[in-house]
Amino acid sequence: MSKDKYQKALTMDSRMTATYYRKSIAKTEQQKFLESLLEKLDPDLKKGQLSIADIACGGGTLSYHLSEIFANGSFCLVDFQENALEIAKELLQGDRYSFFLDNIYSLNSLQDDSFDLVCCWQALSWLKEPEKALQQLIRITKPGGVIYISSLFNIDHDVDVYSQVYDLTRESGSQGNAYDYNTYSARTVHRWLENLASNVSFIPFNPEIDFSYEGKGLGTYTVDSNAKKLQISGGMLMNWAILRIKK
Repeated sequence: MSKDKYQKALTMDSRMTATYYRKSIAKTEQQKFLESLLEKLDPDLKKGQLSIADIACGGGTLSYHLSEIFANGSFCLVDFQENALEIAKELLQGDRYSFFLDNIYSLNSLQDDSFDLVCCWQALSWLKEPEKALQQLIRITKPGGVIYISSLFNIDHDVDVYSQVYDLTRESGSQGNAYDYNTYSARTVHRWLENLASNVSFIPFNPEIDFSYEGKGLGTYTVDSNAKKLQISGGMLMNWAILRIKK
């Protein structure tokens, strides 16, 4: 399995990443937003025994909270980092959960048309080949199933932003390894998904509370602008939104 820059940087920063995973057990504002969208846009998903995939699952906190909503659901968690999956296994125990070490660009462990609900949270913007990853997420989703993706999206302008970030507060950055830090325009995403989905929509994520961060590296804080809270990390604007895809 070849590693892109994101994978290499995460591996170098594994200790910091593991700390982040364990702290993330608290329900985030984006998690709350996802749950509100599921209630509003896909209430029928609560019916029956759903199959749910959590791709790039990290420490498993998204599935942890969703498992309370989908009490009869089965969860498949996938990540390319063994240490992330070990943390997820500590958090999620029982026969409702399965875990796979796999790459989002291939997802060889997962069959076509297998899942009612697929989630990929805060991962797409960090990938070298986002279009390829989207194709895999659609492949594993059942016809009529729904995909929810949290990422950086440029909804208001037809501009894609591809950048590399060297966070000098982390081992990866100090050793000259960068993260891809990308914002994709809605226009580009629609082109990627042409003829692959029955419906594609973007829902902006505008937090209602202030975020604070005192560090010098990557970390989200908010500033008020025209009655809207702008999200900033490392001095960069973060246009978070949720991409909803119905296959």
